[in-house]
Amino acid sequence: MKILIAEDDKNISNIISESIKKFEKDIDIVVFEEAQKALEHATSNAIDIFILDIQLKDYKGTHLAKQLREIDRYKYSPIVFVTALASEELLAYRELKCYSFLIKPFTKSEINVVLDDVIGYKKQLKSVSKTIRIEQKSFVFEYNLENIIYIESFGKKLELNLCNDNKDTKEMISGYSLKKLLEMINDSKFIQCHKSYILNTNYIEKIDKANNLIYLRNNMGTIPIGKKFLDGVY
Repeated sequence: MKILIAEDDKNISNIISESIKKFEKDIDIVVFEEAQKALEHATSNAIDIFILDIQLKDYKGTHLAKQLREIDRYKYSPIVFVTALASEELLAYRELKCYSFLIKPFTKSEINVVLDDVIGYKKQLKSVSKTIRIEQKSFVFEYNLENIIYIESFGKKLELNLCNDNKDTKEMISGYSLKKLLEMINDSKFIQCHKSYILNTNYIEKIDKANNLIYLRNNMGTIPIGKKFLDGVY
């Protein structure tokens, strides 16, 4: 799980970061003081939870939240606001689908209550697995969508690249086009990034815009981005 903190007060960001590390050791934390840098990082890297100060150095955290909500993968991602401005709360709840608040000044116990709630919520979402059923001759195979890293087209056959119990496997299927499979998957986390590739965006580590490449998490390799699909990726 990866948490992005946008906070221009280093004391506060340190307190939140330390609380997260004590609460859950296996969480990656990135911290930014400026909204624009936070947005750039979130665009090129998959983030699970956002903790945003409403007052940032360059522009407001509420505006940053609006920009994040315009990115498909973050349409429903949990956002926690850090604020001392009660007037901003109603706007955030109504328009930005805010998950929770930390009202300044706050205590470490209040941070832990929010973390327990939002991290637990995110874990529960990940545990509910969607599946896809694929017919091959007289057999029907069922795959968890969360286990599909990407799908590559080889003419009349498709190769499913899977991650099961931290082991990468590959399976060939026939009788389906990439377009048909994308329709069957029907999940916004999956995008076609190239004429030969469908990608699960949860496995994106970073995006190299200069070379039109997607780097996958845990050194799983790279996926090319086709010119026709640039808008859908960026």
